[in-house]
Amino acid sequence: MRIELHGRERCQYQLANPLDQPLGRIGEFLRPMLLDPQTYLLQHQVHLVGRGLVGVGRDRRIVEETLHLQELEARQRLSLRLRSLLPPREPLQGAVCSLVDNRRWCGSFFHWFLDCLPRLLAASDHRRRTGERCRVIVPARLTAWQEASLELLGISALERLPERAGPPVVLVVERLIASVAHRWQRLGDAPFDALSPWTLRQLAAELGRAIPPAPPGTPRRLYLSRRGVLTRQVANEAEVLALLEPHGFVALQSEKLSLAEQIALFRGASHIVAPHGASLTNLLHSRGGSVLELFQGAHGVRPDFFQLAMLNGISYYHALCPSSGPLGHCEVPLEVVRRFLALTL
Repeated sequence: MRIELHGRERCQYQLANPLDQPLGRIGEFLRPMLLDPQTYLLQHQVHLVGRGLVGVGRDRRIVEETLHLQELEARQRLSLRLRSLLPPREPLQGAVCSLVDNRRWCGSFFHWFLDCLPRLLAASDHRRRTGERCRVIVPARLTAWQEASLELLGISALERLPERAGPPVVLVVERLIASVAHRWQRLGDAPFDALSPWTLRQLAAELGRAIPPAPPGTPRRLYLSRRGVLTRQVANEAEVLALLEPHGFVALQSEKLSLAEQIALFRGASHIVAPHGASLTNLLHSRGGSVLELFQGAHGVRPDFFQLAMLNGISYYHALCPSSGPLGHCEVPLEVVRRFLALTL
């Protein structure tokens, strides 16, 4: 049975681009789009196969909702169907939803919040409809921010099913709750990775419900540093900060903050300057203000955080910065920072 959470959405984003920067894939999003409806599948007696827990139904068909941003070739589908017939098997009673997938992206901050956690909206809807709580398959080892996000969404330790260590077994699920990734547009009208405004607003509301406002004195102008990350750092960060700090910007490393602190900080931010990286996932919680995203040249201009900014009414600016070396560190043109400050302060 397929259940609709939300119908098709129309959206169109606009970008003034006063810094006159290359658009890259952002250009694909500057036209009207009709997004896929948000639905989920409730299916009985599904076999979850392999490390990615791909579903195979009783009719031996692949459950498309378990693929998550990855098409499979015919030979891969056949292999999974054959493996679903083999022992050993482990039955799972009741309703089950999986946050583990074939891409193995669940350990990434960005993918955890934008690709994995949205699946829990289907589990919540099932609970509202039937009164039945889902158990949730999670990675064997959870990071602190994964633990915190599950707690904020009401998924207790008793409801979590850590994935098995050792050789994979076929999990036979009594009732599977599964949904196509909201940013996997498959009907052909929008770019494949267009974000669903409805889905992300629902998720942000659920995550932020129990988070108190940031305390007085919390900085509202933020510079997000990658100095604690191996790749794609800003090589001339000291010069960038020399321009920003006189205007009240504070340099932070988001990986040193708790999830609750990150949510509260972004919810109150008026200005954000950051190199492209996972910390900008927290734009999910921002409302209004301005952001300057600094892309590393070798990495290219990408549309993910542009979309988050557009969904939340944030004025978006970006710059493609020269980068070099195997780690992709970039040099930010200081004139870009000066112009951003002149336009937004």
